[in-house]
Amino acid sequence: MKRMIKFLLLTLVVISPISICAEKDLMINECHNADVPAICMQCLESDPTSIHANHLGIAAIVINCLESHLHIITNNITNLSSKKDKGEVKTALEACKKDLSTNAATILSEAKTSLKTGDYDKTNRSIKLALGFPLGCRFNLKSVKFTSPQLFSQINIYAQLSDAAMRIIDRF
Repeated sequence: MKRMIKFLLLTLVVISPISICAEKDLMINECHNADVPAICMQCLESDPTSIHANHLGIAAIVINCLESHLHIITNNITNLSSKKDKGEVKTALEACKKDLSTNAATILSEAKTSLKTGDYDKTNRSIKLALGFPLGCRFNLKSVKFTSPQLFSQINIYAQLSDAAMRIIDRF
């Protein structure tokens, strides 16, 4: 009996790292096609379930990262807006906040639903459509001469995550 227990423990110790390495390789392979694989990997590594995820699960995790990042951008815009008095910048920030919290969030939710139902073309279209809102926001803010390196960096990361998600889904 003791021999059997030792054998089972030894088997678990030897097999577990191999399994984890194989799944980590899947994450690396999925992120490899993204323009910025480091951002994709950072997203996946932030979710403890990613190590056990298949291709579909990895795509879902990246979409969850998009949702989280959208909330970060929206909160940053809310903060910036609260510090501004009336004017073009305040109006642009408020419009951004509305578009991101309502339109982009709804479209990302649709992307998740489409992914679950296996409509991958619709998933990609939704991700691309949702990306238009933060990019449009950045354009509008620049047009009223507003700059925020932190906000614009967050929008760039969102765009990179969107690209990663679409490239992962394209491979289905």
